[in-house]
Amino acid sequence: MVITVFLALHVFALLLWIGSLVSITRVIAAGAAESPEVQARFAALARRIYRSVASPWMGLAVLSGIGMIGAAHGLYFHYGWFHGKLAMALGMLALHFVIGARVRAAEGAGRLDGVALHMRALQLGVLLVAALTVLFVIVLKSLHP
Repeated sequence: MVITVFLALHVFALLLWIGSLVSITRVIAAGAAESPEVQARFAALARRIYRSVASPWMGLAVLSGIGMIGAAHGLYFHYGWFHGKLAMALGMLALHFVIGARVRAAEGAGRLDGVALHMRALQLGVLLVAALTVLFVIVLKSLHP
């Protein structure tokens, strides 16, 4: 029962975390063609989304994942699929912090020109890692429960 609650919380947090990262990349990309004043507002908006939405949900996703591992007494480490999922989770964490650094740079400069192209690539990275993780876990878990 406890693991199910942690799992539900984990999935919910992941959906909101990944959605917020995609939103940040879209905000930056959308503001790149605007005037410098508008770009500064878009950069500030991206920073607010990063700090008030993406980071808290990332934290909850990590904590609920750790909670599941603890509630299962580390049993997940004995499953082959878990190592792949953990690697993908570390990839998502890395993308989170890379996006955060780009957002801070854009806000500090008050311009989006230098990061907009990178944001499009990061958006694809976030979506690719998320999709591969889901696919990876579903396929491998079905093969070896």
